[in-house]
This record gives sequence, structure tokens and C-alpha cells, in this order.
Amino acid sequence: MSAIQGLAIQVERIAARISGLRHDLLGRVFHRVLDTARYDGSFYTSTAGATLLASLAIRESDANWLDADAIARLRIADPACGTGTLLMAASERIRDLRGAAGRSDDATEAELAVRLVEDVLYGYDINLTATHMAASTLGMLSPSTQFHRLNIFRTLLGVHEGSPYAGSLEFLDGQPRLLSWPTVSRHVDVQPVEDDDEAKPSPPPMDLIIMNPPFTRASLRHDQFSPGVERSIKRRERAMLDRLSDRAAARLHSSGGPFVILANRMLKQANATLALLLPTVVATAPGNEALRQYLARDFFVDLVVTSHDPQRAFFSENTAIGESLIICRRWPAQEPKPDTRFINLSVNPPTPIAALDTAARIAAGEDGDFTVQYAGSAQLEAGDWFEVNLLSPSLMRSYRDFAAGTLLPDVVPLERIALIGGQGRSVPTAYDRRALPGRSGRRAFWEHDTRSVHTIQQTAQDHMEPKKQHEGMAERYWSERSRLLLSERVRLNTGRVLSVWLQQPTIGSAWVTCRPISDSVQAEQAIALYMNSSIGILSRLGGRSNRVLSYPRFALPDIRNTPIPAAVTTTAAEALSEAYSALALESLLPFPELDADPIRHRIDDAVSKALSLDPEWIAEVRRALTEEPSITNRRYRADSEDEQ
Repeated sequence: MSAIQGLAIQVERIAARISGLRHDLLGRVFHRVLDTARYDGSFYTSTAGATLLASLAIRESDANWLDADAIARLRIADPACGTGTLLMAASERIRDLRGAAGRSDDATEAELAVRLVEDVLYGYDINLTATHMAASTLGMLSPSTQFHRLNIFRTLLGVHEGSPYAGSLEFLDGQPRLLSWPTVSRHVDVQPVEDDDEAKPSPPPMDLIIMNPPFTRASLRHDQFSPGVERSIKRRERAMLDRLSDRAAARLHSSGGPFVILANRMLKQANATLALLLPTVVATAPGNEALRQYLARDFFVDLVVTSHDPQRAFFSENTAIGESLIICRRWPAQEPKPDTRFINLSVNPPTPIAALDTAARIAAGEDGDFTVQYAGSAQLEAGDWFEVNLLSPSLMRSYRDFAAGTLLPDVVPLERIALIGGQGRSVPTAYDRRALPGRSGRRAFWEHDTRSVHTIQQTAQDHMEPKKQHEGMAERYWSERSRLLLSERVRLNTGRVLSVWLQQPTIGSAWVTCRPISDSVQAEQAIALYMNSSIGILSRLGGRSNRVLSYPRFALPDIRNTPIPAAVTTTAAEALSEAYSALALESLLPFPELDADPIRHRIDDAVSKALSLDPEWIAEVRRALTEEPSITNRRYRADSEDEQ
């Protein structure tokens, strides 16, 4: 009987912990119905994502977890806390570490909850309801305990007495305006912060900043306000950021960069950690290069965890874009930084329990549903974080070796041998697409319909006319027209070509023009064939920018920097052009079927012979590409039952 009673007690304790790991049900509902999310960049961090981030950020070696006083001296903040998901995940991580150290009875749990809520955890947000929920969430650490102090604050985003305020970002310039809560329970002695100049406590230096900073387009940011208030807030933001020494890292196209700089300023100068949830595009886009360099220079970038799970490419529940978890740590200036680990998940943990297991395996260096790649600090400080792009380490190594010229001499950026036009997605700004011929008689190869675009040679069949208000732009784009077009965006699981050749020069909305410096048809056709070979596809995908891994929208710098053998337009041009003539009108299978496509095999054979590349190496690249989740849009080697 005693054994059964003991077992029942343990089951009850485990059940309580599991329910705690799904603590934020109301927060999930709140973010789904929040009507300002698209304007203020509010994305709800899933409990599994929060658990994974907190478990990787807070290590066993970070404190003496048996010492309640040592824990109470920790300071952890989220300057965009929302409903408190990340703060709760951090507290659960601390409770787990304390339990693992041997202290987990009810009395010590209650004592720890008081220390965490009253001393350790700080949260700031612009949304009143979110801060109420954050307070309630943290109260779940010990529902029967009366807390006498709570460090959850609402910061003003708006205009007060004629002065604009930018929420938590005001910490960059001193102190935000902290608003009191309209109502406070009589039964809980919560210390409200009054809306005056005297009651504005500055937070202490932090050991850990853990956050999912707001990200939204500049065109949408603060649109929930009237035009006058919106302009006033944006002017205030610009004024603060213009005074920063690292202004380039704080681009106002989104709020993420400024919040990263804010977090750096809030952290202690030694033995501190910055844990971020950011869109994967931050790790790849040319526009975010300064932010990557800033992080790599000021911190040791310990981990970059990216989801390559097509079923869950994100760690937030109300978004569809790819996301990464980034763990940065203070590092002594005199000591060399270790290599950064890029963890690419084949399965994104769907539950907090699975996230705990994944985090433990990563920390222990064990195998799991992920791959590991390494990159040195010099590479990261240069802004090159492209290891997030490919799940397969060997495929990424093939890309690196090829781009570095290790496998073939004289591999150069594409812009060294060709001029890349700047049309693509900007074409609809300058032109109207028409069903019938117009006055100008101009034709375009407008879209990239992967169902019909399945040969390398194509014909421009769309009509278009310059918009009167943008005639200058239209003429500039038309002057850059070319017979050779490179895909600017493509769905990799259905796409078949990354480059097309047309008999008449043109432009398109899903394409950019490519004009070889040699100005020969032979060179154009050689590039068109090469770009549709397996090594050409790898060259485009290894250094791509991503909002969604399976649907890259190549930035112009990505395209210009695509590695290509210079011989493609010189000594190998004739052979490749001859192969083009034989294969240009042959239908290609979609990219997931590269290895089963006889035409792709013939293209690869032609490229191998013309460039003296190892055919077995190209064959291995081709096979590996067909297994990449971003290309197949399926989990790595998942069977049909797993996908259902």
C-alpha cells in the first residue's frame, strides 16, 4: 500500500509540472484574437518554443541551484513580455534545475516562487491585457502564495500631454513612461506604478534577457493609431535611434533590431546571456547584415537553432514564416570565441516535454532530430550565417567548398561576369499587366507558374504597359531587359527551373535580368543551362535569404553573389551552349525529383564535362538536394504515415 501511495504522490507531482508546461492557454487565445498584432509585431511564442529557448539559455553551470539566495540574486527580463510566456519558461527552467540539484519539496517550491516573482523576473509590454495575463501567468508558479511585489510593467506607446513615447524602447533614452493598472485586487498587494515622474524604477542590470521582439513592416508599424499619432511615434523612434553608435543594426523596417540593442544595454557587462526568437530571414537577409555583425561582435553567438520542419517552421503560433532561436553570451575580450553551433531541426518539438528532451540532447552533444554545423567567429562577424539554409551538413560543406574555389579554380560571384537587373518584384510598380496588346507593344515573362514553366527556353507571352505616374521607372527597367532571366522567387517543392532563356529580351515580375559582360548569346545560354544543373541549384540555395525556407525570395545581393565558375562564359561556354541547344525544350521534373529526372542527369553530365567537375560529387549533391526538407516540403525522410 505504501508503494502505491508513493507512486500516487509522484504521479500527482508530475501531472502538476506537465500542466505548468502548458501554462499559457489564455495567452494563446489572446494572441489569436489580438487585432493590433500586425501593427505592433506581436507574435505569441509557443510553450514548446519558449521551453526550448529557456532550456538552452539557462545552463546548469550558471548558478548554484541549491542556494535560494543565489537564485534570488539573478535578474531576468523580457522587454516585450506579452503574456509572460518566456518569463514563465525561464522560471520553469530554474525550478527544474533546482529540482535536479535535490531541492523540490512543496515548501522550497513556494519559497522559490516568491523569490522568482518578487526579485528575479521583470517584464515590460505596451498592452494592458497582456501585462495582466503575464501577472496571472507568473502567479501560477505558486497559486496559493500571496506575492507582495510584481515586476510587470505597462509602458506607454502613444502620445501623452503632447509628447510621444515608444514603449519599452524608451529605455534607449532613459526611462519609459510606466502606466499604472486601472484595477488591482484587494487580496493581492501588488505594487502599482503610478503615471508620474517620481515612480519610475529603473531595472537593475540583467543576467538574462529572453524575448521574442516585435517584428513588423515599416508600412504597418503603429497603423493602429491615427496618422498624426503614428507619425509622432515614428519621429520619436528615429530620434532615439539616430543617436545610437550602432544605428545600422537598428533598422526601422521592423522593431527587432532596436530591441536587440536595447537588450544589450540592459544586460550586465559580464556573465550575461541574450536569448532571442527571431525570423530566420534575420540570419540571411542582406538588410540584416549589420544586426548579425553587431551580435557576433558584442557577444559569443553560442547557438542558432532553426526549424527545418515543414509542418512547424516556426516557434510562434500566429505566424507562418521561418524562425530561429539565437543564444548569445558575454565573452571575455581577451579570450578567443569558440565556434558557433548551428542546430537545424528536422522535427520541431511539438510539446514542452519534447522540447526539454531536444534541449538536453543539444546540451549533451547527443544525437536527436537535428543536425549540427559549426562556424567560426570571424565568419559570423562578417555577417555570414548561411548555415541556417540547409539541413544537411555535407550539402552545406559542398556549397562552402565550391564557393571557396576548393573544388574548382576561379569561382567568382555572378556579378563579376554579368550585370544583374533590378526589376523583379518592382515591375508591377512600374507596369500594368494586360490581357491584350497595348500602345507600347511590350511583352513580358511576367510570373513563375511552376505548372507551365518546365523548360529552360521560354517565350514572353504577357502584355504590359508603363504606368503614367512611373514612366521613368518603367523605361529604366525596360533598358535593362535581357534574353536571360533568373528566378527571383520560386516554390521549391513545385519549381522546375531557376533560369530561363528567351529569344527576345524582356523583363518579368518574378524574374531579374542577367546580361553577361561578354554580351554573347552563347554565354547567356551557358548560364541558363548551368543555373539549372544540380550544382547551379545548390549555388543559389546555399546563400539565399528566407522568410519561408521552401519559398525563397532571392534578394538582389544574393543573386549577385551567387558563386559561378568564370569558365561558364569563357572556355566552357561553347560546350554548355551546345548542351543547351539539345536540352532547352525538354521538360524538367520538379526539384524534389532531381535524381529521378533523366534531363537533369544530362544537364549535370554536360556541366561536369565542360567544367571538369567530379561527376560522382555532382551526383551526390543531386541526391542530397532531393532530401532537403525545404525542397521536398516534407520532413526529412518521413514516410507517408508520418506526414498525415
